Amino acid sequence: MVKAIPNYPIKVLSKAFAVLDVLLEQKSPMSMSEISEKLNFYPSTVHRILDTLKYGGYVEQNPNNLKYQLGLKLLELGMAKINQIDLVKEARPFLKELAKKCDETVHLAILEDNNVIYLAKEESSQTIRMISYVGKRAPLHCTGLGKVLLAYLPLRERDRIINKIDLFQLTNNTITDIKRLEKELNMIEVNGFALDREENEKDVRCIAAPIKDYKGKVVAAVSISGPSYRINNENEKHLIDELISTCHKISVRLGFQSNN
Repeated sequence: MVKAIPNYPIKVLSKAFAVLDVLLEQKSPMSMSEISEKLNFYPSTVHRILDTLKYGGYVEQNPNNLKYQLGLKLLELGMAKINQIDLVKEARPFLKELAKKCDETVHLAILEDNNVIYLAKEESSQTIRMISYVGKRAPLHCTGLGKVLLAYLPLRERDRIINKIDLFQLTNNTITDIKRLEKELNMIEVNGFALDREENEKDVRCIAAPIKDYKGKVVAAVSISGPSYRINNENEKHLIDELISTCHKISVRLGFQSNN
């Protein structure tokens, strides 16, 4: 795409962007004089620009050799752009397809404030359906969605949350022991899916799997939920296969590649 020339260009901003572009292209730290020579800018001009960018966190300076490189603030800006991708919009066609294939309720959820929060829901055509709604919060330790979102966290973050939340009991099958929960989370990470065996609600079962972004990080989860007499040992493998396939398709839409 051809970039439009700004109607009211600001020279100092243009020069600051040029400095950042040079550091980006170089892919290694540069001295002030190297940047000055590369851009044919006065050293005093480059010094002022770098000093300002350094103050804002957009560049960093090595205290040993005094060379400059891109700062973490630029990473924050890049991640903010990535996060602007509308997850629900990208996922919805696949959620609809999954709900139609399985004829069970499908949820999309994320981790927020140590809870599961539903971002989207697709209903089944069954007479008996799940009672849930977009925006609803659910516990982490006894839902398929919650266990998936916990399982793929860095271990330190996972442990922090597990030790903070209340492992309260909702049914006879609810996991309330930390060691047992940790063991299950490790298995989920290996298997690629989680099961809720009537742990959150009696007579309701759930299967959940992760959605990954372009870096391979788990950013959300999708679940299939329904009565235990419909989600059982006979059709569980089929539902798991359909769910994992759907999550992979959504992940690809978010930039995920298998070699990540």
